[in-house]
Amino acid sequence: MLQSDDLSVGKIQLSRRKVLLSGAVIIAGGLVTSALPSFAMVQPSKSFVPFMQISRLLVNHQLDDAVGQRMLALLESEEQGLPDNINQLLTIARAHNAFKVEDFFPAIPQGALQDLAHKIIFGWYTGSLAPTRSAKTFAYEQALTWHTTLDVITIPSYGISGPNNWQRANTPVLPVPQF
Repeated sequence: MLQSDDLSVGKIQLSRRKVLLSGAVIIAGGLVTSALPSFAMVQPSKSFVPFMQISRLLVNHQLDDAVGQRMLALLESEEQGLPDNINQLLTIARAHNAFKVEDFFPAIPQGALQDLAHKIIFGWYTGSLAPTRSAKTFAYEQALTWHTTLDVITIPSYGISGPNNWQRANTPVLPVPQF
């Protein structure tokens, strides 16, 4: 006859204490694993908040902060004096009480500031900073180019269900003939 605290099956001894300890270890492991992405997240630079402010004025869409961090990191490696130029753009936008790009874009002087504004707009829509083959890509699926037709056309990918949907089975185009 089995006793309540002796649940032995063959040679495996299971006690309530071992089961509870195992459960606690599994739960703790799950909590640590779920918290890892926040630890692995790169700390945003000091320019991140102003960059996102000017981005939201230049591009009238919901912008993803993670994409913004990647874009800013790439811009910082390519653009000299980026923080000053971003602050100058913000100053122009504030001077015109801007809520959208049309409110202040004509006031941006031609040259480095206007080129930066064009580059930021281009980057959010295409996921890269230049229309060249050698341009580094910081976003694909999140590029705003795809958002206007997302309800009609899938984002180009090797999987018909769209990018990053490898686990979903593709719907066959035609019934496969039986021979």
